[in-house]
Amino acid sequence: MRIPILGYHKVGESATFGRRLNIEPERLESHVRFFARRGCQFVRVRDLADGWHPKRVAFTFDDGFQGAVELGLPCLTRHGGVGTVYVVTDLVGATSTWPGENAYPLAGWEALRAAAGNGHEVGNHTRTHARLGELSPELQRDEIAGAAVALAREGLEGGSFCLPYGSSSDETRGVLEECGVKVCVTIRKAIARDTDDRLALPRVFVAYGDALPLLLYRLYLRPLIPRL
Repeated sequence: MRIPILGYHKVGESATFGRRLNIEPERLESHVRFFARRGCQFVRVRDLADGWHPKRVAFTFDDGFQGAVELGLPCLTRHGGVGTVYVVTDLVGATSTWPGENAYPLAGWEALRAAAGNGHEVGNHTRTHARLGELSPELQRDEIAGAAVALAREGLEGGSFCLPYGSSSDETRGVLEECGVKVCVTIRKAIARDTDDRLALPRVFVAYGDALPLLLYRLYLRPLIPRL
């Protein structure tokens, strides 16, 4: 059984947010509308810990950008759906500061609580957006558990986890289990299957140029083409 877990980052006009890791609101709307019209059930990533069912789709937004919370999640709400936004708890309400990324505003706690009130999941993306694979198990635990404590302090249930940069080490899985994480998404590019490791689920990342026909090709046609 396959469930597309779609990966987005910023949501906004390209004139302001550029094209890298961004999707314009109208294009996102076309993606959401397609799955809604097909009768798909929109699920949060944490819901995948409870079993898999056909015709499900999960929309995820990494890093907690303001546009994703103020434009992306409401788009899902308008179509009766829910999604997951992954936040870096030490930087909530500030700006993105990780290497290779221009500084863009990140959503604040009030906006995140409002999103959770509409049924969306506010997930764990560590305290500082650290590359876990470069840290000791103790520091990994601080990043993961510390972010979980911050979410709980703000009244947010959280549930699933997203690896920053997809970075992990041999110890990461054990740390995730110690911290009570049941589902974790990565940057490995594939459509998730019910046979996949729940602590290493792949996603399909959506780019600026992914108009609906191209997204559908990537989801449903390209996987059928044999690799040479």
